[in-house]
Amino acid sequence: MENIILDGKQTSKDLVEEIKAKFDKNPTTKKLAIISVGDDYGSAVYCNMKKKKSEYCGIGCEVFHFENDAKGEDIEELVKKLSIDDNFAGIMIQHPLPKHIDEQKCFNLIPPEKDVDGLSAASFGLIAQGRQLFAPATALGIMKLFEAYNISLVGETVLMIGKSQIVGLPLSVMLMKAGATVTVAHSRTKNLADMVKNFKIVIVAIGKSELVKADWFEEGQIIVDAGYNEGNIGDVDHNAYAKASYYTPVPGGVGPMTIASLLDQTSKAINILENK
Repeated sequence: MENIILDGKQTSKDLVEEIKAKFDKNPTTKKLAIISVGDDYGSAVYCNMKKKKSEYCGIGCEVFHFENDAKGEDIEELVKKLSIDDNFAGIMIQHPLPKHIDEQKCFNLIPPEKDVDGLSAASFGLIAQGRQLFAPATALGIMKLFEAYNISLVGETVLMIGKSQIVGLPLSVMLMKAGATVTVAHSRTKNLADMVKNFKIVIVAIGKSELVKADWFEEGQIIVDAGYNEGNIGDVDHNAYAKASYYTPVPGGVGPMTIASLLDQTSKAINILENK
């Protein structure tokens, strides 16, 4: 049996270079706005990575940082201001936000044509209607991996373990729109261990280290691990990889695709703004 790595590092690099080539040829003054709140170390690292990659591609990027005690109203006012500022083609809010801020309310203030992280209710509605404009970047990154490796989803059975608004829920809808038959499970699903072997494709995005065990799988399944936990550990026991026909390693699988997909959507948002 062939055992193929779904290489997110290389696939994301190819995508980033495509975006860079586009803006090398046709430079833009339009920018990406990233809003961050608080002192979470992981969030700060991700914001910095996004800013660097964006600028590498030729897309200006401004990070608007608020202290942890910022009021929700302050974030909302900034989102409203950026929404009507034609210097900014894309707006994203680094999540999670502190608990005292209504995260979804802030997301929902971003206009669909600038919602390059795809987290507003309007963006999800467009996905559900088959009129997708922008999608959550991790979910889109997984779809782009399937596309890069010519993995057809039409008629395939998919088990989506995880129901978050950032990955599991939008991705399950995107998979259905692509022709797959999707079952959604989660950490409280009964008999999860018995279910896994019955699906051609298993995607896990649940945020629990090695929740899904190697002996739950049969030979030849496709394993997509969208989890990333302390110690470079995914949500799937890495011993399961040996059974897979295709699999995403952790790290180096889904993770790199997230930023590349964000930039791909920012590129499209620039097209929309420049052609208004």
